Amino acid sequence: MFMRDYALLHVNGVRREIRGREALMMLAEWLRKEAGLSGTKIVCAEGDCGACTVLRAFPRPGAAFAEGAAFEFKAMNSCIATVAQMDGAHIVTVEGMQCGSELSPAQNAMRACHASQCGYCTPGFVMALSGMLEKHAQADERTAMNYLTGNLCRCTGYAPIIQAALTVRATEQHSVALRYSDMFAVAESIATTEQSMRVQHDGVELFAPATLREAVTFAALHPGFRVIGAATDLGVQVNKGKPMPTALLSLHLVPELYETKVSRGGATFGARVTLAEVRRVSEDVAPEFARFLNLFASPQIKNVATLVGNIANASPIGDTLPFLLIAGGAVHVAGRPGGKGPIRKRTIAMTDLYVGYKQLALEPGEIITHVSFQRTPSREVLRLAKVSQRKDLDISAVSGAFAVTLSAGRRGTSPPCVESARIAYGGVAATPVRMPDAEKALCGELTPERIESVAQLIAGSIAPISDVRGSGAYRRVTAANIFRSFGNEVLRD
Repeated sequence: MFMRDYALLHVNGVRREIRGREALMMLAEWLRKEAGLSGTKIVCAEGDCGACTVLRAFPRPGAAFAEGAAFEFKAMNSCIATVAQMDGAHIVTVEGMQCGSELSPAQNAMRACHASQCGYCTPGFVMALSGMLEKHAQADERTAMNYLTGNLCRCTGYAPIIQAALTVRATEQHSVALRYSDMFAVAESIATTEQSMRVQHDGVELFAPATLREAVTFAALHPGFRVIGAATDLGVQVNKGKPMPTALLSLHLVPELYETKVSRGGATFGARVTLAEVRRVSEDVAPEFARFLNLFASPQIKNVATLVGNIANASPIGDTLPFLLIAGGAVHVAGRPGGKGPIRKRTIAMTDLYVGYKQLALEPGEIITHVSFQRTPSREVLRLAKVSQRKDLDISAVSGAFAVTLSAGRRGTSPPCVESARIAYGGVAATPVRMPDAEKALCGELTPERIESVAQLIAGSIAPISDVRGSGAYRRVTAANIFRSFGNEVLRD
């Protein structure tokens, strides 16, 4: 099979082949220093402020090409993604928004509403608004604020920016998809995703296989390899001076890892399915999880980050993990021991996945290919909670997941009777944890006394550490309090 030594991407409609050192640069840095597109700003270098926002369209590997097909452009942070990860993608920067001598609708709205002062954040807001206009010809305040969650301004104030978002209107003439979905470029991008890619520089190798067999073979032959999805965590570390791992495995060209399967029992998502897509599907399968994902990162992050990535990162405060622990979550893994023979697949329950701080129950060379969780039963009351210093775009101090099934014949009675319960927390131990003793203690008639007893049991069962996000004592009190809130909600309803 042909192996490319370059990443192919189109930037503002211009075809680029990027090799070696440049392919391993962060996209924002490359745009500014190598492509001469300095409208994209680098401020936080953490994916938090949105000044680096660009629009990205990526054809799904294995997709059939149809004449007249158009890309779907979505906003993303360019400061924490490597150029190589943009292989096969079309990128549009703020310089590409102007149509001839005309400003784009988003640019005009920002100007007309006096929504720029120092101007450093303005390109990011323009791109976020432009991404919104690709999906909404006109937005209400809730939609506008959601799309701008990932953008920060420190001098103008948000009122004129929100006003710009509410007054802007999409026009066909300025549609990014219509302007940049050249038939030949679309066809080439789809063809590119069928070819594996390897880029190397200064001892670092990034391999993007086109098949799962190639992926697990690479994993078997490269001890210490690191799989990257959106690299939203790795990108931050590298920007802060940590060395790039020497063996990187990107799965962005493997078709089956984009699969989403929904059944009466639940949903299964491939390793490349974004959190934005997981949120959309979860509206039917697990509505509370979909609601919770609205608080998980910005649209720019959710448009590229994956659920499997959040799992594999193995952070004890990973926001999705408590939910997966109580929702029958499982990961499906694949490996090829020694790089020979058939691919071996197995399933690991989420309750068995974490064996220590940042440690997973994976054999050497295994990779997570899919994740699944169960549909929320109609008799179940499920609530997810996150406590952080700010509502959006913040790492949790404590997170919790609570589910109770009320006895069928007793639902709506006073007091309700808990038939079964599941409780999980993040941020209270070296790994996300289930609380089996508290679950047993919660079963039976739900009274204020039982709620208080279980809350005290939870507080006494954990020994969280103290760090910059909160003391151990604060976390114990908070863990108990978010359970009390859940219990009292069930009692009231």
